[in-house]
Amino acid sequence: MRNINHGLRIAFIFSFAGFSLPGYSGINNTTPTLSSFNLSDIAAGTLGVKQMTLAWTSASDDAGVTYSVCKKDTTQTNNCDVLTSVTDVLSATVTVDSLVQALSAGYFILAQSGDKTKASSEASLTTDTVTRMIGYFKASNTGIMDYFGYNVALSSDGNTLAVGAPYEDNTGNVAYSGAVYLFSNSSGSWTQTAYLKAPNPGTGDGFGYRVALSHDGSTLAVSAPYEGNTDATNDSGAVYLFGHSSGSWTQTAYLKASNTEADDGFGMSMALSSDGGTLAVGAPYEDNSATGVMTDGSETSDTGTAYGSGAAYLFSNSSGSWTQMAYFKASNTGADDQFGTSLALSSDGGTLAVGAPDEDNSATGVVTDGSESKDTGTAANSGAIYLFSDHRKNWAQVAYIKASNTGADDNFGASLALSSDGSTLVVGAPNEDNDATGVITDGSETSDTGTAANSGAIYLFSDHRKNWGQVAYIKASNTEADDGFGVSVALSSDGSTLAVGAPYEDNSATGVITDSTETSDTGTADSSGAVYLFSDTNSWAQIAYIKASNTGENDSFGLSVTLNNDGNTLAASAPGESNSATGVITDGPETSDTGTASFSGAVYMY
Repeated sequence: MRNINHGLRIAFIFSFAGFSLPGYSGINNTTPTLSSFNLSDIAAGTLGVKQMTLAWTSASDDAGVTYSVCKKDTTQTNNCDVLTSVTDVLSATVTVDSLVQALSAGYFILAQSGDKTKASSEASLTTDTVTRMIGYFKASNTGIMDYFGYNVALSSDGNTLAVGAPYEDNTGNVAYSGAVYLFSNSSGSWTQTAYLKAPNPGTGDGFGYRVALSHDGSTLAVSAPYEGNTDATNDSGAVYLFGHSSGSWTQTAYLKASNTEADDGFGMSMALSSDGGTLAVGAPYEDNSATGVMTDGSETSDTGTAYGSGAAYLFSNSSGSWTQMAYFKASNTGADDQFGTSLALSSDGGTLAVGAPDEDNSATGVVTDGSESKDTGTAANSGAIYLFSDHRKNWAQVAYIKASNTGADDNFGASLALSSDGSTLVVGAPNEDNDATGVITDGSETSDTGTAANSGAIYLFSDHRKNWGQVAYIKASNTEADDGFGVSVALSSDGSTLAVGAPYEDNSATGVITDSTETSDTGTADSSGAVYLFSDTNSWAQIAYIKASNTGENDSFGLSVTLNNDGNTLAASAPGESNSATGVITDGPETSDTGTASFSGAVYMY
């Protein structure tokens, strides 16, 4: 399997701005007269993430005029979706929900005096302005080789961001022990609110390798897959739970596998239910030869005869006490399948998807009759997904899923995402090699050309009345060899917005692109990375191609992606980014990238 995890080739603010209203000298009891006026400028805000400042000319010589900043919406009164309103002021700063949506929107100012209204001229954001509106996050203690952004997670409302830096070493005394950084948003103003370390930091533990947040952002799970509290359990792995209360974070639990062994990599993947009460943890190098779901603890009699077969563990929190509820193996356990490399949970914790990207069965499609147990083993590292469902507290496998165009070394299942209700499943196969582009729904991907090695693909599945089926096969709009499209995926709660990371993509563009110009791929920024945004409005289509604001070689932008509940806020990481800046930076100065802190890492918000 290509090392997809380590392959780093690596609200509102009102601005008076010194404006005055001509002709106003005192009390005026008459209704101001409105005249034609213009929206003169839309610029990036200087004080917050995803903020824009609009300025306009006066619509009246008199006082008492209310100005509303409008996003054009023909379904609203006066075609105005009001973003904010001010009185007798000629500028305002607002925070937009989504930079992608903002780029395609039209804006104007609506002046109102009594029952009279007057609309200004319209204007739109330029791509350069949107690039300057991108939020740029660095660690408070930026350091070389920290890989800040190796994994990221957003709360449902998009106002809490967790960032893992698994090779951070603080004062340098415990190399690669790792750290997690918490950021919080208030009306577009983001600040770092916490810096977390393991209570038992050890050299090379990788604390922060994976992070997961509950719906409300008050429960945080952090993995350290190389943790080992004795020589006999070196790299066995651990997970730490933290809770947020009264403005501070405290550790609430420390979890190990029920059958802890050296080199299992417990914590290589994690998934947390919406309420933070159910946690799934993957250990892709676990070596028990068992199959199926166990709840009786018999996994502790670990045979150890299927090295790297992998396992997943399910934990539940009852009244503040975490306990292991189930132990999962594949239905066709095989050595080196790496079952548990990726995980996804439905919001209620009742549906679990487990990826085994090195599984080698040559089957295709969705299998529910158990025939996968007759594993042909002729498609090495093709990959598979196993779907489990909890029916009245009884977990069972309900489907075994392969790609529609199964191919050796595709690593189908390297990344996963489920919609909130568990009815939509996204699967990444970052080493798939078809040279197709775009969204394909007619099955033609089965005529796989195989001429774009490791370009990557995404497969979308839907559960219709308990029958799972593939509904789309997705490629990048600018498919190229070795881009790794599908290394990371994120899905909105309702399953209608999809973000896909391709951290080895090499276009030198910056910012948000919606006009398809990425297909003229310059290829001059090797492994700079890209993110692709797709939307399902009756049918799936790509709506944006996204790059960092300061694109650079080997930054691996898109290695991790996360979306908030409604899909409007996207955070994407670039753990190979090398700027020596610290903190949250707005208005674009990161484009003057110093490049003096190699692989320190950064996170970008859109």
